[in-house]
Amino acid sequence: MITTKSRWVAIACHTLWAIVLMQLCRLLYYFYNQSFFPSVDGWQLLHLMRGGYILDMVAIAYGLLLYYLMMIVGAYLPRRVEMSSWYRWIRHIAYILPLGLFIFLNVSDTGYYPFVLRRANSDIFREFQGKSMFSFYKDFVVEFWPLTIAFFVLLALAIAGYWLVQYQREARTSRRSYWVDGTCTLGMVIFLFFSMRGTWDFSSKPVPTMHFFSYTTDPEQFPLLQNTPVALTKDAASRQLFTFYTNEELPTIFTPYYQAAPLSESDTLFGSMQGRNVVVIILESMAREYTGYLNRYIDGYPSYTPYLDSLMPHTLYAQYGFASGKRSVESFPSIFVSLPSFGGTFDDEAWTMDNYQHFDSYDTGLPLSLGDYGYHLKFYHGDEPGAMGFYSFLNRLGVQDQYTAQDYLAKHPNESNAKVGTWGIHDLPFEQAMAEDMKSLQEPFGAFFFSLSNHSPFSMPKGYKSKLKRGTLPIHQTAQYADAALREFFEQIKEEPWYRNTLFVITADHTSLSDQPLYANLAGHAATPIIFFDPQGKLQGEVSDYVVQHIDILPTLLYLLGITEPVLSYGSNIFDQQAEHYALNFYHNQYLFFTKALTLTMTADGQVSVQKPAAYLQTEPNRATVPTSSEVSHYTALFKAIVQDYNNRVLKSSFSLKDVTPKSSE
Repeated sequence: MITTKSRWVAIACHTLWAIVLMQLCRLLYYFYNQSFFPSVDGWQLLHLMRGGYILDMVAIAYGLLLYYLMMIVGAYLPRRVEMSSWYRWIRHIAYILPLGLFIFLNVSDTGYYPFVLRRANSDIFREFQGKSMFSFYKDFVVEFWPLTIAFFVLLALAIAGYWLVQYQREARTSRRSYWVDGTCTLGMVIFLFFSMRGTWDFSSKPVPTMHFFSYTTDPEQFPLLQNTPVALTKDAASRQLFTFYTNEELPTIFTPYYQAAPLSESDTLFGSMQGRNVVVIILESMAREYTGYLNRYIDGYPSYTPYLDSLMPHTLYAQYGFASGKRSVESFPSIFVSLPSFGGTFDDEAWTMDNYQHFDSYDTGLPLSLGDYGYHLKFYHGDEPGAMGFYSFLNRLGVQDQYTAQDYLAKHPNESNAKVGTWGIHDLPFEQAMAEDMKSLQEPFGAFFFSLSNHSPFSMPKGYKSKLKRGTLPIHQTAQYADAALREFFEQIKEEPWYRNTLFVITADHTSLSDQPLYANLAGHAATPIIFFDPQGKLQGEVSDYVVQHIDILPTLLYLLGITEPVLSYGSNIFDQQAEHYALNFYHNQYLFFTKALTLTMTADGQVSVQKPAAYLQTEPNRATVPTSSEVSHYTALFKAIVQDYNNRVLKSSFSLKDVTPKSSE
């Protein structure tokens, strides 16, 4: 132990050690997720660490505030008080406890990044509301054991470094020491004040996010710049009103409005499935990367979805399909309302009212459209009632019935093996119970199912794991399990009288863990299956002339069902070859726009960048070339119009049908 007689030396040493530990957390974050940051070399990493220091000091200044106050105020207290055991122990705890918490948050977030491609932020408290954090971390400790070890090593370093330098006060021997303490106190107060602001001027807002982008060469690097304690105080997306176009110009470029109608005088597909039952199956984390059929053009590509591979040739599927979000809570508005989230959420009313005033102002959607035609609507999910706000969202759209883990366990009280501690009922037993329950639905019906087993901690019923090939990622076995559960579900219902009168939509909520180089790009992080299955065989083939996304599902279904009431829709009917076809998403703190011709990204301040399309994921390999200037100009204009329209409706107008209906249609 090194004992110093200067409190200011002790404060400087302890602050420097906290900075070192935060930087070590940043290095752990980088090296654990290095495959996601191909643009970061050694020099760029050092540059990011330099910018990260400023954000680290924001966390340190706030987190260690009690420690700093006790050290500073101690200079003006009697020596016997400051050197008393109770005072010193509180000071020790005021340093070690918050710093230990910061290490815990940063290390935990290191394992979370591959799933969501961002730092955890305040949304995580709303997204997992009602879930036990203990159950999450109980599984985390085992599944991510290298990070568990890293946490304890860093925590030990934090404690050892703090105890290495200790302050021992002596009696004052001259009046000069008062001047030193007074001057250092003033300097420390100023330092802490500006550290908390994250900037050394008064013209900027505290912790100005946009300022820190100057340290990055690519928006994908921003999570490395951040630290989790600061990120948790932020929302997922910082929105602003864009003025790329005037209020008169904007509707001429883009309006989120759709009304189903025949595409030609000889159109026989429109309304050809009128009165059909509709079943929407959302498979948790079932990325395109795990399928064999959608990657069949790549020699030797491994498949973890044998059933989906056998089913797809008998369906209408998107060769270039995309999710419209990176989280489950973002998929529901996209699939059921044709509303991209662009980083927002739907499941916290107070937050919505306080921040994005009109995000939940939509009043159209698939359940509402079906309900108007007398459909019996039911939501199936193997978690507890109300989990993560899914049913509340659908209930607002007219779904009045649900089947959950509670209903399953009421009918199967002795099947405790089926219960997963973190999420709910395993897919296989739950889908079999769902198939049985669907016999009671009155036709026509709309059944909406969201699976859950294909998710960290990747649990399955005992004895099942040994039946599946291992793969290279833990999710590869649960993907096979989810695929097998889907097979059993279809086997069980195929003899039901309602089966052939039903239109099935099968997709994933978002992507997840990845280790295929082909998918190590923006498009790969969003590529998911989108499948329309008609047991009568009227819908078959491949949609490969353009990309398809979640927000296209609603207008496509309304077209097939012949439902002509207008709806809010940011997507297009996939059968309409004259419509614009694109895919939207939001991650790496940027808006994303995919077509067969290009990829566009837009930063939070409206700067647009262009990339060529990803081979196999957006277009054929021989067409994955630099886009033409006319393509860039056309799609940039459309992209800007969509983002401007969306943010304007979030912050000023609304997503209500009355506000999206073109004046010519009123």
